[in-house]
Amino acid sequence: MSSPFPPTPPLPKASGPVDLLLPPTEDRPHKYFTLPNGLEVIVVSDPKADKAAASMDVGVGHLSDPDDLPGCAHFCEHLLFMGTKTYPSENEYQSYLNSHNGGSNAWTAMTSTTYFFDVSADALEGALDRFSGFFFEPLFNEDCTEREIKAVDSEHKKNLQADMWRFFQLEKHAMRADHAYHKFGTGNYSTLWSKPKEAGRDPRQQLIEWWKKNYCARRMKLAVVGREDVETLEKWVQERFEKVPVRTEGLPPTGVEGVRVTFDESPMGPEQMGVVTFTKPVKDNRGLEITFPFPDLSHLFECKPTNYVTHFLGHEGKGSILSYLKHKGWSNYLRAGMSHGSAGFDFFKITVDLTPDGLKHWQDAALVIFKYISLLRSQPPSSTAFDEIKTMADISFRFAEKHRPDDYCTELTGGMQEPVPRDRIVSSKYVMEKWNPDEVVATLQLLDPRRAAIGLTCKEVPADVGGDFDLKEPIYGTEYKQTRLSDEFLKDATAGAPIPELRLPPPNPFIPKRLDVEKFDVQEKTLRPDLLKDTPLSRLWYKRDDTWWLPKTNVDIKLTSPLFTTTPRNHVLTTLLTEMFSDSVTEETYEADLAELSFRFYQGGEWIGIMARGFSDKLAVFTETMLGKLMQFEVNDGRFNEVVDQLKLHWGNFKLNEPYRQIGFWDAYVAQPVAWTQEERLAELEHITPDDVKAFGKEVFRRLYIETLIHGNTTAEGANEIQAMVERVLAPRPLAEAEKLGSRTLILPPSSEHIWAFDVPNASEVNGAVTYSLHVGDITDHALRARLQLFGQIVNEPAFDRLRTKEQLGYVVSTSTLARTGSQGFRVMVQSERDPVYVETRIEAFLDSMRGYIEELSEEEYAKHVQSLVQKREEKAKNLGEETRRFWGRIVDMYYEFGKRQAEIAYLKQTTKADVLSLLNTYIHTSSPTRSKLSVHMRSQYEGVKFDPASAAQLVEAFTKHSIPVDQSALTALIASAPDLDKVKAFAIGAVKAAEGLGKEAQEEVTSLIEGLQGKESGVKTEEERNAKVREGNVWIEDVQLFKAGLVPSKAAVPMEPIKQAAKL
Repeated sequence: MSSPFPPTPPLPKASGPVDLLLPPTEDRPHKYFTLPNGLEVIVVSDPKADKAAASMDVGVGHLSDPDDLPGCAHFCEHLLFMGTKTYPSENEYQSYLNSHNGGSNAWTAMTSTTYFFDVSADALEGALDRFSGFFFEPLFNEDCTEREIKAVDSEHKKNLQADMWRFFQLEKHAMRADHAYHKFGTGNYSTLWSKPKEAGRDPRQQLIEWWKKNYCARRMKLAVVGREDVETLEKWVQERFEKVPVRTEGLPPTGVEGVRVTFDESPMGPEQMGVVTFTKPVKDNRGLEITFPFPDLSHLFECKPTNYVTHFLGHEGKGSILSYLKHKGWSNYLRAGMSHGSAGFDFFKITVDLTPDGLKHWQDAALVIFKYISLLRSQPPSSTAFDEIKTMADISFRFAEKHRPDDYCTELTGGMQEPVPRDRIVSSKYVMEKWNPDEVVATLQLLDPRRAAIGLTCKEVPADVGGDFDLKEPIYGTEYKQTRLSDEFLKDATAGAPIPELRLPPPNPFIPKRLDVEKFDVQEKTLRPDLLKDTPLSRLWYKRDDTWWLPKTNVDIKLTSPLFTTTPRNHVLTTLLTEMFSDSVTEETYEADLAELSFRFYQGGEWIGIMARGFSDKLAVFTETMLGKLMQFEVNDGRFNEVVDQLKLHWGNFKLNEPYRQIGFWDAYVAQPVAWTQEERLAELEHITPDDVKAFGKEVFRRLYIETLIHGNTTAEGANEIQAMVERVLAPRPLAEAEKLGSRTLILPPSSEHIWAFDVPNASEVNGAVTYSLHVGDITDHALRARLQLFGQIVNEPAFDRLRTKEQLGYVVSTSTLARTGSQGFRVMVQSERDPVYVETRIEAFLDSMRGYIEELSEEEYAKHVQSLVQKREEKAKNLGEETRRFWGRIVDMYYEFGKRQAEIAYLKQTTKADVLSLLNTYIHTSSPTRSKLSVHMRSQYEGVKFDPASAAQLVEAFTKHSIPVDQSALTALIASAPDLDKVKAFAIGAVKAAEGLGKEAQEEVTSLIEGLQGKESGVKTEEERNAKVREGNVWIEDVQLFKAGLVPSKAAVPMEPIKQAAKL
């Protein structure tokens, strides 16, 4: 069935001045304009801003990569950061941002590449100067070309064992081979360097030519937020970005080579429809995904028919797909909506996880989804449902909260790439303007089961299918198997008997009615919450919103009990209690979520948290209802098994995470007196029953300490009423005072250096990781804290430049200051293919070099770093939620330092460069006799012989001489996968055998050359790695429990500000 919709249109052009339709909460002046070169711009003036930002969305991505240079667009994104003609230093941009409280990032998508930064409000013009050159005068410096390709390669290798990346590339591989969606977008060393070089091509020159062709003004959308007025911002933009060349004269409005790059044909053709793909994951996961090819419908902004369809298929209330699957014991969660689409095409996906029983019934689960679609298609489109969705969309727009300026800029530039009227660039994201049943009917027609493809994630092919994973995706090596849906299945999916339990959702009772806000005069904004109640049983913190004037309230509750995590068993029981209760109220909370009313019951480490958010109108009643259900909660035996299965998968898969995602846990594990490993938790799961969870719940709720923060559109009287309700419903007895004390941190002994080393559990993971942590004293020492923060600020950019960019240790490099109870410190983390001992020596060489670096800082440069941190502390919360999180953070860390930012500003201004050097010399430099260091080494176990492209020159000549044909797309994919030597030999031999008319002598010559191909051993150390040794004095930890037993705990957290200072009892 062809699409009932026409191809995606070009971007509309403004016929005159554009008055952007903005939310009523938006009080900042906006101005839309187009530069003479066609570059579209929105500037936003925020006179109160403490941060400025900009974003550039370039409407070209990796689908436009040259066929012989996979990863070109991504490589371009990397190399643009490496200097411009005006600012040739390769780290000038990042250095400027770092010294002005800023940062940057970028990403390459399929048909767009987005660059953005934020910076202190007084440094915007300088940042724009450096940023603008990316788009008209980049250097593409030859000196750093290969080095940055290695960074791309490291990024790719980071993802090799990540199922998300593997599945995405498999989906692309399984689609039409003649469609750009089939491409490998990340790129690696082979596709970007070795292969082009072997073919006699210069990848740098090829990139420059690609950039000149594709980076042009009419494909670019720019947004800038600054403190200056819109006229000044417009002038700054004109002075810099009018230099971007046009380059699109004579091109069609849309298409693969259009002014707007679009791919109007679907990647999913008739041959992909009806296909079932069984995919073997790295992690132990099970899931089912149904995919329908869709056109790009982003221009249907008035009705948004896909939002209408998603409302029904993604519903989680009674009668929904998920409700039915959960009651069958086949699934635990569902998501539905548009995914993996781009300009010109899209996909509608329904994704569910599968329980072990669900995997056995995967066809039945798929039929449930198809039959719900049939139910939806069988009934006329509902204007009532549309009005309900529209009402909430209107409310969301009316009370839209402001975001961080960099986030807002990327939203604006993304909106400008959508084919909507220019005055609706902002509002079209929210508002549904007009009911159009014809568009809904046409959209539902696309959800024909005969057009669908199904994906199954499973460790083994289901028994009803049989066989093995007999295919392999060439880039990541993902194993898979494909079959087709039977005619019998499709007949049942399209015309089978309905399922009576499935029904469309009723009207939503949680749509808010009262949206009034009582404003009051604010002489001076309150910087901390008031303490309204302080008893042995509870403490109530309260702040009335005096800034955003939204009809919303946030409620956070911390339930403290010494029983939650004292043993691995109790930890698991606490997890099961929170997970099972949350699971049990899914149907009740989903409709509330649709009305922006949320309730969350979660494990917060050593305590249990309750979070309620939403419009004040119904928040208190909704919260009371949920707490009542909590106290009456009965464990469902069937759901117990499914939740246990999910936890087994979650904890069991931890060891298959990327090393950098694991090593942070182990670094913290050493510092925690009470911490339980995933294996310890898994062991306890085997010995817990539903009755155990029920009994545990009753026991822990008997005695609690309740600490609450209520923040937003409610009075002090209303806050007290909510707190009284919480105490009445939970009805616990108070804890003893000693039971309320929080956790402590194990402190490294003075004058000590320790290393804890162990293998990366996943033997196929090519990367290892290192954390290098230094203890720097008590967290309550303000002066020391200021020195540490300044040290972290100063070394952040040089660490990235040295360890990642220049030394190429790995794609993941970070530095951070550590803040733990009773302790603070500094940490460097690197994920790398290099040996951990070598990585440690490079970290130490870098840290030692910082003494000279800081000594050579001019007073002006040092002052910029101080000012950057001061400005960061002076940043105001951007919305109600951010302010809530700030208050809540000060409460749960139990230091109650609500004036933390103000105190840190005062100490930062007093800190001298000599103070920072003193900290470096005392706590960090390897020459210090008093420093305390712990490094954690995760060693890669990967070993294998990888193909060395440099050994193939003679073979390539022989293939050319004897005219042996080669499937170039297959060869490109093979080389991109960094293949084992045997795979390359098998490919070459296959090509020789398939060659027609090849003489015996030629065949022997080529076969001999194939046998002579060489490889490089992975997992074998280089000479510099073999020569690397840790410093004398390091002690290798053999027994981590014995090591922890010898550590002294820190002081527990106590209030750093008098509690009664905030009291209004």
